[in-house]
Amino acid sequence: MSRSRFALAVLFFAALLVPTAPAHAAYTMICTGYASCTDKGYSSSGYSTHKGTSYWNMYTGTNCTNYVAYRLVTTNGMPNKRPKAGVGNAQDWGTAMASVTDSRPSVGSVAWWGRTGRHVAYVEKVVSSTEVWVSESNWSGAFDWRKITKSGSGWPDGFIHFSDQVLKNTARPTLGGTPTVGEALSPSVGKWTVMGNKYVYQWTADGKAIAGATAKSYTPTPAVVGKDLALKVTASRSGWDSGTASSTASEVQPGTVAPGTPSVSGSARVDEPLTASPGVWSPTPTTFSYQWSVAGTPVAGATSTTFVPRPADAGRAVNVSVTGVRTGYVPAASTSPAVTISAGELRSTAPPAVTGTPAVGARLAADPGTWSGSGLSYDYQWLVAGTTVPGATSSTYTPVAADHAKTVSVRVAAHGVGYSTTSATSAPSAKVATGTFSAPSPTIVGAIRLGSTPSIDPGTPPVPGATATFQWLRDGVAKAKATAASRTIIASDLGKKLSGRVTWSAPGYDPVTVTSAATAAAKATAALKVTATPAKGKVTFAVSLSATGLASPDASIVVARRGGGHKTFTIKAGRGSYTLKGQSAGTSTYTLTYAGTSTITSATTTLTSRIK
Repeated sequence: MSRSRFALAVLFFAALLVPTAPAHAAYTMICTGYASCTDKGYSSSGYSTHKGTSYWNMYTGTNCTNYVAYRLVTTNGMPNKRPKAGVGNAQDWGTAMASVTDSRPSVGSVAWWGRTGRHVAYVEKVVSSTEVWVSESNWSGAFDWRKITKSGSGWPDGFIHFSDQVLKNTARPTLGGTPTVGEALSPSVGKWTVMGNKYVYQWTADGKAIAGATAKSYTPTPAVVGKDLALKVTASRSGWDSGTASSTASEVQPGTVAPGTPSVSGSARVDEPLTASPGVWSPTPTTFSYQWSVAGTPVAGATSTTFVPRPADAGRAVNVSVTGVRTGYVPAASTSPAVTISAGELRSTAPPAVTGTPAVGARLAADPGTWSGSGLSYDYQWLVAGTTVPGATSSTYTPVAADHAKTVSVRVAAHGVGYSTTSATSAPSAKVATGTFSAPSPTIVGAIRLGSTPSIDPGTPPVPGATATFQWLRDGVAKAKATAASRTIIASDLGKKLSGRVTWSAPGYDPVTVTSAATAAAKATAALKVTATPAKGKVTFAVSLSATGLASPDASIVVARRGGGHKTFTIKAGRGSYTLKGQSAGTSTYTLTYAGTSTITSATTTLTSRIK
């Protein structure tokens, strides 16, 4: 085809695309002319210098179709290629693009008059669903901006959405800080080509939406600790297609618990429990654990809310460390101020008691009772009738005579390491009874002979201060007035057995009487004197018998020769003689014997005589 013929064909085709003037509409002219509109801030987006170029193979210059095509290419980013063959004359655009044509205005869409006129314009601003601002180029005028309202006629027959302008993010949203459990984030929505007037938020963890997390501000929970947190922002603005952008993800850090100040309550004494209070923490931990320390050293096993100071803790400082644990948070610890432990106060849980039967001379013992402490020692003080007994400080006490008919009690002072000394007194005993004792058996010392003076030996006094009284008995019968320790044997005693009765008496004691064993019968002492006169074949004995204190008695005398035979002869009044015949010559030994009686002792004499 020749160049001239080609030019004619182009002109013919272009003539098909020439739009007619728009139908009359209810509008307000904002500005007219490239320079005037630019001065007022309403740009033609550079069309004044590009109108000589054909876009989408439209007719160049001042006309609506080429201007709109220019804007769709340069502003909306569409390719410089007509999207469809039917897009030619302005009146056909909406029909050809019916699939993307509706009644909803949006920035970057094409306002189309196809049934009420033959015109297209570029939508610059959507004020509302009933007001739009457009920029346009017309055959009748170079360029203008108009505000069109839906009241009256002239509202576009439709809006063609080739490629509406979308709110585009130019700077990503930010989280507003390091995501940490329990700490609220105040993010920014980032920057957009046109800032939206409405934003929708969705927080995500590891790329997954967090249920309910759709507010701008978000406080990470323990459920997302360790996960990558991000904020997805959807920006919207009337007349614009919504845009979406997400922040850079950041790992959620464990939260920090602000610990409270623990405190310790209680009397701070040995054996009296202390109680720990954790104080006010934020947020409140799920669990608390405790560790008690004494003088800065943790006490093994002391991990409950209470601690009972031990005796060894007296005078030392005690405190408690509390550790709070909450899921999603770093454990925190805090220590209470220390308290100084005072000595424990011992308590008598069972009073002391006096054991034993209270009687003079009977030993009593102290039962210290039971006490609240452990490892204790005790001091004692005995009291009689409520008055302390000097020196009576052992665990036993023996009542003395002065205590008779009085009560006895004991005061016990308990003390131990870590405790203050505390005393308790027993109940009084029954009144001290008279004492009893065992006395030794007395003995009779001395010969029981007429005229002799035997005595009663009472033995050692059975108790200190004891005194003895005596009574002589004759054949078991008390002898009147015979109450001295010793007595002389008289004639009436002869033939009788004597014994001594001793009665011991001591203040505060019952008297005790004991009796000695009976002696042999009392007797007079016999004296036998004999002389021998030998003769041939015989010997004559002259006998004299006496009894101390008595008249010489009649008596039978027995004479016996050593080696053979004996003879009995009698004497009168203590005197007599007897000739023993038939004796062999030579020296012989003879024994003469007086057998005695119940009142006189026996007597024997031995002599030697030489028979002729």
